[in-house]
Amino acid sequence: MLPIMTIAIISERGLRAGEIVVAASTILTMTYLTVKPVSTNKTCRDEFINACRATVRNGTPKKYVGRIANPASVNAEYADFWLAFDTKGEKVARQIIQNSGRSVEKGKYEFPGLVHLFEHIVPDPPGEGDIKPWVSTLAGQLEPWREKIRKMHLGYL
Repeated sequence: MLPIMTIAIISERGLRAGEIVVAASTILTMTYLTVKPVSTNKTCRDEFINACRATVRNGTPKKYVGRIANPASVNAEYADFWLAFDTKGEKVARQIIQNSGRSVEKGKYEFPGLVHLFEHIVPDPPGEGDIKPWVSTLAGQLEPWREKIRKMHLGYL
């Protein structure tokens, strides 16, 4: 049986942070990856969940809404690595790891570091109107991460 990797998806940017971590978690779902959304904001609109479900094949966004963890309730063992969608989330993830006495710089697998800041600036999901184009854009931006994670997993075997 293949080992399961764990990634924490974190955003602390404000009111739409819960939706950002749910969308990213839904998009990054893979059979060998446990995805754990983290945010102090757990709000996720029904129309947002429906847009994720309609855009991401086999996506289960509602599952992730119920699993959003508060950063104050997790520790460094929570995930093998962290993907932050804003600088505030990156700072919180680094603090969590450092507070446990672990090095943020020493990554697991063949990947440098435990905390990574997503390289794209992700705008808030639209407050009204069609949300599917926003989800599609994020899915396209996350495609290189899907490949990186796949390569990490293969390198771990």
